[in-house]
Amino acid sequence: MNKTIYLTAQSTIKQILAFVLMVLLARYLSVEVFGKYQQLNLIIGLFGTVFTMGLPLAISYFHGQTGSYKEKVSIYKRFFLTQTLFVIFGAGIYLLVAKHIATFFNNDFFVSYSIILVIIITTSSSIELFRNLSTVTNRLKSFLFLTSSLSLLSIIVALFFLLLTKNILYILCIIAFFNALTFCCLVNMYLKYFRAKTKKKVITKNEFVYIASIGSFSFISLINGYIDQIMVSSMLSINDYSNLKIGSTQIPFISIVTGSLLTAMVPIISKHFKNNNFNAIIVLWKKSIEKATILLIPIIVFCLVFAQEIIIVFFGDKYSSATIIFQVYMLQWLRGVVIFNGVMSAIGLEKVLLRNTLILVLLNIVFNYIFIGYFGVVGAAIATTLISYIGIFMVLYDINRVLKKNFFSYFPRKLYLFSFFLSLFICVLLKIILKDTIDSFYMILCVSIIFYAIIIALQMKIFFKEISLKKVRNLI
Repeated sequence: MNKTIYLTAQSTIKQILAFVLMVLLARYLSVEVFGKYQQLNLIIGLFGTVFTMGLPLAISYFHGQTGSYKEKVSIYKRFFLTQTLFVIFGAGIYLLVAKHIATFFNNDFFVSYSIILVIIITTSSSIELFRNLSTVTNRLKSFLFLTSSLSLLSIIVALFFLLLTKNILYILCIIAFFNALTFCCLVNMYLKYFRAKTKKKVITKNEFVYIASIGSFSFISLINGYIDQIMVSSMLSINDYSNLKIGSTQIPFISIVTGSLLTAMVPIISKHFKNNNFNAIIVLWKKSIEKATILLIPIIVFCLVFAQEIIIVFFGDKYSSATIIFQVYMLQWLRGVVIFNGVMSAIGLEKVLLRNTLILVLLNIVFNYIFIGYFGVVGAAIATTLISYIGIFMVLYDINRVLKKNFFSYFPRKLYLFSFFLSLFICVLLKIILKDTIDSFYMILCVSIIFYAIIIALQMKIFFKEISLKKVRNLI
């Protein structure tokens, strides 16, 4: 339980700080410079995933396969050394292809700041491995404190230089410095493991096969999530890409809730699946959908109705055209109350998940090409949202086959529709009453809190017949 709390806390803090940094950069940098910076993040993410492969996840898997302390230490050391070699190799590849990437994106930052980007790639890519290493060695509390403190400090320093210079070079240098500092501190935390004498220096053949399979799926999934960004970058302007990034902004609380439910639910579903207890899986999954519906649908509807106010208040008038993009992307989250991928992995459908993801990548490319050609940057949002729903219907057959029950027979339709339409009614009412008055962060915060408190209370009263802190805690 403590591990789940710490993992959720670390993920929450990370997402909130990333959102804060994005807001600050969007407000104080020009649209073009902000777009170029976000393209750098895109490539950093791609290189990080490719050259860490499945090592961070694999360390948890192989740690559980042995009871020997010496073997566990050997796993920590050789996984760290292997990932370090992979990442250094990846950084070298980046330096070789930086000019080609710059040409593809029409972004000179890839060449001008290549050394800084290499530092960011090599250091930030290792954080996830240390996170999983902290999990298996019961040092999550120290990991959480260290990474969160340094991340917060980096945001403060970045804000200072952003206000002082409005120069992206200083921001990149600050990010590189604090990433390197975090990396060095984490290495020092686990130095006793890395300095231990072990027979094996790098991963074994069996470990590599497992890592390659996990890494391949992670990369394909990441590519599927980045296709809209890559195609807008290649087909449209930097300014269009900036609007896409603002429009595709994820509200941190949404991913926090889904991530927490996934962390808590998947291990239990795996256990039930091993025991062939399909009814227990269905009951647990239904409860998670109900919780996600009550917590998330009101937020999604609020974002849809107050999209323009949210975009302008957080990112400024210069991104007002991103409102429609934001609304289209938010439609994806209406299906986010159901965690399909995690459940599929837990009930033995990993190969089906990989097959479907490959198909979706191809469809995503085709859809984005067509829709961007017709509708511009908004077309990328439409294509991506359509693909997300096509993906659902692709997996339902296999889920129904394994669980031996039709998904829609236990999906809480009544609760879902009630939550959606009640939220929509209250939001539209608030929009009419507060017309042209929501023009500040504090105003939108107050309105959202009041709305959320009302809608949660109404749902609890109607479906649980009581309103209490205990019920709220059970939801969370």
